[in-house]
Amino acid sequence: MPAPASVPELLDRLRRSGLVPPDRLDGFVAGLAASGQSPATPAALLDRMVDAGMITRFHADKLAAGKYKGFQIGSYLILDQLGTGGMGQVYLAEHASMRRLVALKVLPVFAADDAVARERFLREARAAATLDHPNVVRVFDLCQEGRLLYLVMEYVEGISLQALVARTGPLDVTAACHYARQVLYGLQHAHDLGFVHRDIKPANLLLDRSGVVKILDLGLVRSQADVPGGLTCKLDNRTILGTADYVAPEQAVDSSNVDIRADLYSLGATLYFLLAGRTLFPDGRTAQKLVWQQIKEPVPVGRFRPEVPAGLADVVHTLLQKRPEDRFRTPAEAFEALAPWDDADVAVPPDEWMPPLPARVQASRTASAPGPVRASGSTSQILTIAMRSGTGLARRPNDPGSTAVGTGSGMRRADPSAETAAQANDTLGDTPGPPRRPRERKGFPLLVWVVVCAAAAAAAATAAVVTAMR
Repeated sequence: MPAPASVPELLDRLRRSGLVPPDRLDGFVAGLAASGQSPATPAALLDRMVDAGMITRFHADKLAAGKYKGFQIGSYLILDQLGTGGMGQVYLAEHASMRRLVALKVLPVFAADDAVARERFLREARAAATLDHPNVVRVFDLCQEGRLLYLVMEYVEGISLQALVARTGPLDVTAACHYARQVLYGLQHAHDLGFVHRDIKPANLLLDRSGVVKILDLGLVRSQADVPGGLTCKLDNRTILGTADYVAPEQAVDSSNVDIRADLYSLGATLYFLLAGRTLFPDGRTAQKLVWQQIKEPVPVGRFRPEVPAGLADVVHTLLQKRPEDRFRTPAEAFEALAPWDDADVAVPPDEWMPPLPARVQASRTASAPGPVRASGSTSQILTIAMRSGTGLARRPNDPGSTAVGTGSGMRRADPSAETAAQANDTLGDTPGPPRRPRERKGFPLLVWVVVCAAAAAAAATAAVVTAMR
């Protein structure tokens, strides 16, 4: 349908879209007329409505292009498009009645009849439903509307580590290790339950407002339970899955036959990127990078960051060993190895790092319960407790500890940097409580992880959820 040519034509499409209740739309237009500020063009009216929080910029752009359908999916109103990938598009949405913000990951309609794409999408949903950890983005529901299949996910209000480095440059040593250890904590939980992520990279790691890093995008997850039936091998179909800058050497050879050590390699490549501000092999095409992952050693991270301690450089080197047996065996081992450089407080991210919320969402939050409460100061000022001694969630050796799970609000944003867009071109196959270590005491070698999640409450909302690890 062509773009609206006049204000009356735009108002007609607005009414048909269902974005704004008719009485509210009529009142808004009447108010503009009474004040002598009636917009003369459709674009001007859309701008006024965005500023007033009645619609989002995403809505305005679609309406200006002549589109007025598809803003509602089931019980959810689409507010914005957050990202896109091989497994579908991700939208910011609001529940029509509960007013809760979520992220919807929608399988494209054209892929609904693709048995492999559909099964991989369902497998992602099942894997996410199994994982319940503060460092893994949660999936709440799997829904279907006609031929449309979609996941209802936690909305993480934050920035990816890819975009963070693009914005601020290489990270402080302590912050980089602190974030990496959170990822390892989440990976240990996945490992205990028999999962391999297979696409760990900075763009799939989100830093939220309270300083918690969350792993997202389980579209390439491999489950040990699938091995007897050969499901992973069938779905992979001899293709290389992963991202060229971060894929483990053995995964580039056989994606269907890897274990958690492939994720540790990818985490090592990610930590290298956080410290050096560049990937292992920044030059060359995808095919070249895959070969170099097999045979070429990256430039030592200390060449770019002389302040990186030699011991930390050794840990990164171990994570990046070409042979899986030469790496750490589990995320818990790598977590312990990074502990000496995660012994100071890391401040919560500043507000300017966070993506702005649409005016419509801000108005909604103001009118309802207060939003998440930002922790002030550094993590040392936040309430912490030590978790029970012994092993963690799955009661297995080397588990980094168990989790106290709370509620939280989160947001997933598409990476704003051009570097992220360039990295997306190197993606192969389908892609789309922060830990804290106190100083060790003699005779009491306890590592304490702090997981902080701020939650909305009816009147005054401040909730801290903490975790610890031994």
